[in-house]
Amino acid sequence: MSDATPTVSVMQVMSETARVLITVKASPQPSARYGDTVCVAGIRVDGGRAEWVRLYPLAFRWMGVEQQFKKFDLIDVEVRRETKDSRPESYRPDIDSIRIVKHLDDWKERQPFMERVARTSTCALSAAAAEHHDAPSLGMVTVKAVERLRVEPFGEWSDAQKARIAAAANLAPLSLFGDTTKTPPELKAPRFIARYEYHCTADGCPGHVGQILDWELTALQGRLRRESDTDAIAPIERKFLTQMFGPGRQTSFFMGNFEDARKRHSFSVLGVYYPPEGIGTSVGLFDLDQDG
Repeated sequence: MSDATPTVSVMQVMSETARVLITVKASPQPSARYGDTVCVAGIRVDGGRAEWVRLYPLAFRWMGVEQQFKKFDLIDVEVRRETKDSRPESYRPDIDSIRIVKHLDDWKERQPFMERVARTSTCALSAAAAEHHDAPSLGMVTVKAVERLRVEPFGEWSDAQKARIAAAANLAPLSLFGDTTKTPPELKAPRFIARYEYHCTADGCPGHVGQILDWELTALQGRLRRESDTDAIAPIERKFLTQMFGPGRQTSFFMGNFEDARKRHSFSVLGVYYPPEGIGTSVGLFDLDQDG
């Protein structure tokens, strides 16, 4: 099936207000136009929905402090369907419209929303994406077993990524994203890359390798920059393996794929959801269309 996207005029693409529970903030990636961008995704909950939505581009480090939401924040944002991306969940946000409604601070607050999200398998996501360009590109996958967390040196940005960073320095990306008086530090390449070797719940699952793109991994590495490789890897393993997959946890991955049609079948781990087993849902569903 062709990946050509029908041409749609700007006038035809109407904006709408979406209320989104943010579940994914991926690590920043170099961008020639925006300095660096972050893949953000979450669950759209207005109008009784429980649907995945991807918000892009978001040059998060360049945005004003009042707009820098966290994972598990509920936000309101004006969005337009992204016509250049055939993935059905992709929307372009209006940065200036972002309003943080509230933060869901613990598992009990989050669970009434998350239990409404359909679960799938990595096998199913990959197979569908290989067949159809507009197949689901985001999903919540229950993890059957993790065999290994592989942490290895990242190295340096590629030549193409370095070129994007250099190009952005000449374009004043801040003029597009709020506070024009501050320039964030140069985006540094991560020290490590981490991948899960795991099985999903699909019958006959042959096993998967999923790279972790969660910004939490990048932030943790930053706090460990003075440690030796061995001493830095140990806390990463404790958080992303021992803690997230410890006894009594119901662990799932937030999975996402790439816009490049040649890579649509490949899904990465954008985040991990690991509430305690048997978490109560006595906290009623919020009125999703009203301020909390």
